[in-house]
Amino acid sequence: MILEAMYNGEFYPCETVVPTSPEYRRAVQTCAELMEQLSQRLSKEDYALVEELRAQNAIAQCEESESHFKYGFSAGLIVQQEAHAQVQQKEGK
Repeated sequence: MILEAMYNGEFYPCETVVPTSPEYRRAVQTCAELMEQLSQRLSKEDYALVEELRAQNAIAQCEESESHFKYGFSAGLIVQQEAHAQVQQKEGK
């Protein structure tokens, strides 16, 4: 049950949910291939900059994903509250 997993600290969607679409897999493969090409063409110092750029971009993407998750979850709760209020209002009439 999701509530038990959350309570027990076993709910980590950001670590366990990985996209499975062909588009995602192609993009990951392309990134790996491009990084390999860059590692062979750039100096070690320049390649280190590219690696740092990727690391910082990953941090930014994680922060963005977290914000989207929070907003979407909150919006879902608001929709649920509004639906409940509508049902209560109809039952009261």
